[in-house]
Amino acid sequence: MRNSGFTVVELLVSIAIMAIVLSIGIPSFNELTRNSAMSSNSSDLLTAFNYARIESVKRGSSITLGQKDSSTWGGGLVVWIDDDGDGTVDAGEEVLRYWEALSTGSTLVSTNSITSFVFSASGEVDNLDTLTLCDNRTGETGRTISILLSGAVYVEEKVCP
Repeated sequence: MRNSGFTVVELLVSIAIMAIVLSIGIPSFNELTRNSAMSSNSSDLLTAFNYARIESVKRGSSITLGQKDSSTWGGGLVVWIDDDGDGTVDAGEEVLRYWEALSTGSTLVSTNSITSFVFSASGEVDNLDTLTLCDNRTGETGRTISILLSGAVYVEEKVCP
């Protein structure tokens, strides 16, 4: 009767091959995950700006998009009807939608240090600006989100410092 199974040598060779494949695949997977987070963050930002613009035209009134956390753009976004025009969400003002904070390690910086954008009833915005989205990798591709006075918003790739 013949025993079927693996020898110790066959098992060690299989483990060595698996270790080599994993050592190549894990860094690639991490890079893929970070690139996916960057794309997701930039898509969320583009969606938030377009949502605020569409709501302003649909409602025929001014709509404000600003920082959920007043200290940073990366802390999330909020779109609301700013009745008193002070750029902050006050009690009694209608909040239309929130966006959660960016993924860990990501930063979003306004070129002109703007903390909120007001979209008029025609869809135009009060400030021209560029937001730079980077993560904690150096020399890697980030994104710039450009906001034009017409209210149009577009995203481009950028190499982060």
